[in-house]
Formats: sequence, C-alpha cells, structure tokens
Amino acid sequence: MTTTHTVRAQRDGRYWLVWIDGALRTQARRQREIEPMARDWLANMHDRPAADFTVRIEIVLPDSVRAHLDRASELRAEADRARRAAGRETAAAAKELHDAGLTLREIGPLLDVSYQRAQQLVAAAD
Repeated sequence: MTTTHTVRAQRDGRYWLVWIDGALRTQARRQREIEPMARDWLANMHDRPAADFTVRIEIVLPDSVRAHLDRASELRAEADRARRAAGRETAAAAKELHDAGLTLREIGPLLDVSYQRAQQLVAAAD
C-alpha cells in the first residue's frame, strides 16, 4: 500500500530541516538528501520499505529570495509583452512601407531583416 506524504524542507544554517506531514522529523546536509532522508524516516517509523511511500517535496525559500523570483517573473512577463508589441509595430512598419510601393527586398534591409522575414511581417500586418 503506497501512501503520499508532504515533505517540506527549509535551509537553516548548515542543514536542511525536514518536516514530514507538518512535523519536524529529520535534517539533511544537502538538498539531494532530503527525499532519501524522508523516505528512510517514514520506512523506520512505519516498518515498511522506503519505496512504499510517495513523497511530495516542497522547498521553502527565504522571503527575500521569493521576492527576487517573483520580480524576475514579472519582468519576464513584461519583456514578453514588450516583445509582442515590438513585433506588431515592426509588422505595421513593414506593411506601411509595402503599401508605399517598396519591394520586400527593399524593406528587408531597412528593417534589418531578410526579405523572407519582411514578407512574413507584411503578411502578419494584414
């Protein structure tokens, strides 16, 4: 019978403190040791093989690290929005040049793209 357990680990000085199902149970020196240590603890406490347990590992990061990661995620989202907007503007420029009678081979160098890409931009602006 396989049972599932939540394992939460948080760095505290030189060790990872390991909570199993909400209670502090063991510690690990390295992150890679968290799961084996939790499985060993569960196996010993329940007198069953370690493979009988499914563990979900949750790593708790310091609030300051979480804040940096959250900000990085926001910046990536902003960059994605800006990249899409830049693409739309470039396509609009290509379309306007094409409508003014320039060939795709003329538009490409003006936009610093190949003529094939200029064709794609013109088509995307339609």
